[in-house]
This record gives sequence, structure tokens and C-alpha cells, in this order.
Amino acid sequence: MAPPSLYGITIPVFIREIRMLLTILEKGQEHSAGNEAKILESRLIEDMQPLVYQIQRVSDGAKGVAVRIGKVESEAWPDNEKTFSDLEARLKKTIAFLEKVDSKSMEGMEDQEVVMKTGSGERRFSGIEYVLNFAIPNFYFHTVTTYALLRKEGVPIGKRHYLGL
Repeated sequence: MAPPSLYGITIPVFIREIRMLLTILEKGQEHSAGNEAKILESRLIEDMQPLVYQIQRVSDGAKGVAVRIGKVESEAWPDNEKTFSDLEARLKKTIAFLEKVDSKSMEGMEDQEVVMKTGSGERRFSGIEYVLNFAIPNFYFHTVTTYALLRKEGVPIGKRHYLGL
């Protein structure tokens, strides 16, 4: 049995999770009863970023893998979402971006250097370290935080929604 590929453990998984986010955001919009801002600006604690930010980071994190490992040309997307509809459009755009990744483009990238520029400087990883130790945990952090924020605001979702059952 062949080991899982970088493509197999990222792009299809990200697309599946983003589709789940679309489903639970729809439930959030239904639950908001015209008061979208309350949910979209919801935070778990004051110094944590709101739900809108969480979706933007899910999007950017998935895009980052497509660019850094899948060799898709980067696209700059402003973080200007303010409504559920805006977030839905961002997630659908992210899925379309991920669907451009050729599964073969990630072959042999396990040992290639990945350089990330952050506010605190550059971080260097091998391809596999970047995917396993940064990209996937970061993606799930923001995905789970989105779920938790919706639950905190009383949106009627549960584990089965998160798991897509």
C-alpha cells in the first residue's frame, strides 16, 4: 500500500471541510434572524479574532498549501467580508481555487523547502513539515473555532454537522 500523498491529505480534505463550513454557516445565517453582525463578530474571548476572521484564515490557509506545495499561482484576496453571503462567496472561491491543483503537482514536494514570511520573520519547513506541522493544524484550528463560535451563539449544529453526517 502506497503512503498517502501530500495532495491526498490536504486538497480533498480541505474541500470537504470547506463544504461543511458552508453548511454550518447557512445554519448560522438562518439562526441569525436578521442580526448577522452578532454572530459574525462573535468571539470566544475578547482578545480572540471573530468568526469572519476564522473563515478568512481557513481560506488563506488552504490557498497557501495550493500555492506553496501545489504550485498554483497565488491570488491576493482582500479580507473584506461582512455578511454570511460574503463568507459563502469566499469559501466557494476557495473551493474553485483548490480544484485547480493538479494532484501530480505535489509529488516530490515532501523534501522541498517551504518559506513562509510572517510578521515575526521567515519560517522554513520541508514540504512535509509544513503540511503536517503547520498547514493542517492551522486549518483545523480555524475550522473548529468557527464551529465553536456558531455553537456559542446558539446555532443548532452538532458533531454530526461538523463531521458532515
